[in-house]
Order: sequence, then structure tokens, then C-alpha cells
Amino acid sequence: MRQLTRSTILWYHLYPGILLTAFFVVFSPLLYQRGIPPQLILLLGIPLVIVPSLYLHLVRAKKKEQQENIMQLIVYRHKLSWVQLILYSLGIIFFAFLVYGFTQPISLYIANNLLGWLPEWYAVQDFEGYSKSIITFTLICNLLLNGILAPIVEEIYFRGYLLPRMAIYQQWAPLINALWFALYHLWQPHIYLTLFLAMLPLSYFTWKLQNLQLAIFAHCGLNIIGALLSFFMLSQ
Repeated sequence: MRQLTRSTILWYHLYPGILLTAFFVVFSPLLYQRGIPPQLILLLGIPLVIVPSLYLHLVRAKKKEQQENIMQLIVYRHKLSWVQLILYSLGIIFFAFLVYGFTQPISLYIANNLLGWLPEWYAVQDFEGYSKSIITFTLICNLLLNGILAPIVEEIYFRGYLLPRMAIYQQWAPLINALWFALYHLWQPHIYLTLFLAMLPLSYFTWKLQNLQLAIFAHCGLNIIGALLSFFMLSQ
């Protein structure tokens, strides 16, 4: 397994987010004027930008490390029982929602007082003025793309591929991984603190238990619950 330098680790964490944010910045102003929510544009960036860019990166990594397939890059294969997997996942999800609740006032302050210079379409939480059909379609895409596809691909890349190759940070690797993963979300600068704190246990227990399934289960569960809550609240 080829270990990575500090600068390479940082770049490998951030460049997919740079690509997605560039996609979002280029297409949102054009489609926003035509009645397409910025949320939907961002979601479409998952299959159009994130999935292919991470897949191509893993293909290149496979060749560099002389592996037969991408999954051979994954070294976190320690077995957990289904009971352990479920309990750890539920604990991580519960902690993440606690973090969200406690940091929400900070996120709102940052959004309203420090990021007011961003264009209107950059505020991706507002569905006001859109038809019910486009809102429903966006929420379904959120469930499928952000709830299932993105977490699986992200965890294979960030926790399955990158985290084991961060030995240069020794015991601090999970913390650095969670920090750079938070900053990867360049399109959500107001919730950096929330993302960092929420993902810290996920990175730590994935690293400690050497189990990628846990990361995928917890991340999917967190995003699916968030998507379902959004769907429920907006349907009232």
C-alpha cells in the first residue's frame, strides 16, 4: 500500500469538491433563472462530477499500486457482527444529529452575517417559489443520489482509499481525514464546523475498527434520514 504525503492528502481530499463547486457555480446561475432549484443542480453534480472523478482517481491508484481491481485498494476489511454494525452506525448517526442541533445557531450566524455576499442561488436550502412537482423531484433525487449513491462512493474514496494511506499523521489520521472531508464541501461553507464534528466519530471508528462497511452504513443512514426528514417537513 502506497502511503501519501501531507500535501497529496490535502489535494486528494479537496479537488473533488473543487470540481463539484465549479460545476455548481457555472450551471446554477443559468438554470436558476429557468426555474431549476440550485439544490437539484448540485445533486446532479453527484453522478456527473463526483462519481466519475472519484472512479477515475481510483482506477489510476489501482494501476499505481499494481492491483487487479479497485476493491483491492480497500484494506479496512475487519469483520463486525450485524449487531455491532447496527449499534455503531446508530451511535454515529445519533451523535451527528446532536452536533447538528448544537451547531445550528453557529451555522445560521455564519450564513447570515459572514456569507451574505454570496449570490442568492448559492443558498441551497430555500424551496420558496418552486412548484410542488419540482420540489418533489428534487427531494427524490436527494434521497437516491445524496442518500445512497454519494455516501457509498465517498466512503470508498475518503475512508476506504485515503484514510489507510494517511499513516504520516499516525493516530491523528482520523481527525485530519474528518477535517479535510468537511472542507471538501466547498459549496457548504456555513456548516464546516458541523460537518467536521459530525464526521469525526465516523472517521475514528472506521480507522479504529478497520471496517469500511461501518462508514458506508452510517453515512448512508445519516443522509437517508436527513432526506426523509426534508421530504416530510416540506410535505406538510
